[in-house]
Amino acid sequence: MRSRNPFFYERFGVPDTVDGRFDMILLHSFCVINALNKQGQGGRELAQALYDVMFVDMDRSVREMGVGDLSVGKHVRRMMKAFNGRMHAYQAGIDNASLDEALMRNLYGTVTGTVDPTNLTIMGDYIRNQVAALNTMNPDRLMQGDIEWAPVPGAGIKQRAPIVEPQKTDQAVA
Repeated sequence: MRSRNPFFYERFGVPDTVDGRFDMILLHSFCVINALNKQGQGGRELAQALYDVMFVDMDRSVREMGVGDLSVGKHVRRMMKAFNGRMHAYQAGIDNASLDEALMRNLYGTVTGTVDPTNLTIMGDYIRNQVAALNTMNPDRLMQGDIEWAPVPGAGIKQRAPIVEPQKTDQAVA
């Protein structure tokens, strides 16, 4: 639930919209999946399971927003494509300035007007800090989903992620 923290929207100018919230979910998912992928085969399998559960939930969310059954698959595929593109952009930019460019294009892409460059820098640093923290945390805790996020800069917020058991579903994501 870290991505829903109002601080990102109120202080750092992330749009408090469906798109802004979607991008915050993708950013935090990137951080976790990036760390899991470094934990060998078991980590890669868990990363894939997280991806699968995430998009089953996206499917449910799209339906709850009133998208018709015939269009849901198309919407979810578009979201998956967006996620995959962002994963590559964030991975490529984690060690350089192209992360800020990717954040500007994606996280702040729907902002009308000027994006405060300080917010962009803070968000880039925030993501880099999360990746570093997750890459150095105890692998057993990471694999159990016992994630401790690095603090949000300037917010004094440090948060543990609740361990959530995935719901079983018969739905397949197209």
